[in-house]
Amino acid sequence: MNDPIAAFAEIRHALNSSSTFSTAFPADGWSVASAPTPGPAYSKGPITVHSADNRVQQFTVTVDRFTTANSFDCYRIRSVGTATMQGLRRTGMDDRLLGQSDSSSHFTNPSNLRGVGDSLVRKIDFNYDHFLATYGDGDGNGVQLATVSSPQMTRRIETIAVPQWAIIGALKATGSFDGPGASGVVDSYDSKNGAYTFVANNPASPLYSYSRSGDVSVATSSFNEGGPIYGNVTTNGGNVTNSGGYSISGTIDNNVPFSIPPLLQPPYPTGYTSPGSGNTTISPGQAWATSGNPNFYVINGNSSNLTVNAYANGGKTYETHVTVVVNGNLGNVTIAKGVVAQIYFTGNFSAKANALVNNNVDGTWSGIYQANGATTSALVSRAGALQFYGISPTDGSYQSINISPPGNLWCTIYAPNANINLTGTPDWYGAVVCHNFSGNGNTGFHYDMETNALTTIPIDYQLASYIEDIR
Repeated sequence: MNDPIAAFAEIRHALNSSSTFSTAFPADGWSVASAPTPGPAYSKGPITVHSADNRVQQFTVTVDRFTTANSFDCYRIRSVGTATMQGLRRTGMDDRLLGQSDSSSHFTNPSNLRGVGDSLVRKIDFNYDHFLATYGDGDGNGVQLATVSSPQMTRRIETIAVPQWAIIGALKATGSFDGPGASGVVDSYDSKNGAYTFVANNPASPLYSYSRSGDVSVATSSFNEGGPIYGNVTTNGGNVTNSGGYSISGTIDNNVPFSIPPLLQPPYPTGYTSPGSGNTTISPGQAWATSGNPNFYVINGNSSNLTVNAYANGGKTYETHVTVVVNGNLGNVTIAKGVVAQIYFTGNFSAKANALVNNNVDGTWSGIYQANGATTSALVSRAGALQFYGISPTDGSYQSINISPPGNLWCTIYAPNANINLTGTPDWYGAVVCHNFSGNGNTGFHYDMETNALTTIPIDYQLASYIEDIR
């Protein structure tokens, strides 16, 4: 009698097709609906279904964009299903008669327009639509006394759909994991406390509680450990234990399947810039306060050396958000202090660790101002400021990401269809999502727990709440 799943599927379709809310829903036959601020809203229905005994069922689904999270939309889905009832217009379950006061009303409209008895019959309408008479659209708008053609029972469901972010943990691989290097470790730190320090084996350290969240998740049974892992480990069908040479500080679960959707190319905004390929320097003419509205650039071709400068004005350097799409292979990258860069690439990615130059720092970004110029930047994560996104090949093939010595790197990578090969001595600070991950020699991985606050690219939507309205 009710179908909120259709609306949720439409929200996910809009994201995965790189469409906007205002274009995806009308294109699939949804109609504009009234909604509370900010809106907009779209609805489908009423859709009528006749049962075998000639009873009529109808449902209507409405979706409105009601707030944002990290500059990305969240949606409210309201589904109303109504079924006609046979028999007399009567009930013996209502313990208070029509017309009595109901102090629990959420709105100013007097609730004596409806019965106020047992919750089992609150959703039954004999002569009037009690919900419209008291609550209108559910937010107190459009309150009205409306008759019903026949006795009916109504079910109302409200769900909230929120973005699921690209980076929500330390290291995830949908294919295989082989690491860290035999002389390396996987652990964690929190950059709000400053630069990384190894304390995972020192319970007396005040930073110890931040050091053991280097979780590794593998969507298959293919797991091989070199050095110790200070965190939890999950596989899907593996035989990982804390015996046989493994050294894992956290819990182990070999029955955790998961999947990661492919990453699509982001939609291009109106007025983006197309600098040349090869050796490219980007110097934004303005600063944006969030990643939801960045300076946007598209490089059509391979990028061998990419440099991104921060916006400066009046002797101040501003927190500068930049998105770059490279339609080709990616090589060396340098970002200036104050830059938060999201770099997409369609090809392969290969560089020495010291050629990925991130001039930000861990801890307070002193001297970097927000776009309004009023206060210094609140950002703290060096690794979160340099984000790489591997756009999944449409032919089902895999990208390659090769990081070689010398040097270390501070960055995050979300590339669900890429095989990462980390060789030699580099230490990686940040977070990773990939297909296969391999690290040998002295390579290590250190998860910065603050990267989640910056890597806010929605890859899917998930239901944050599910409520059945009993009013």
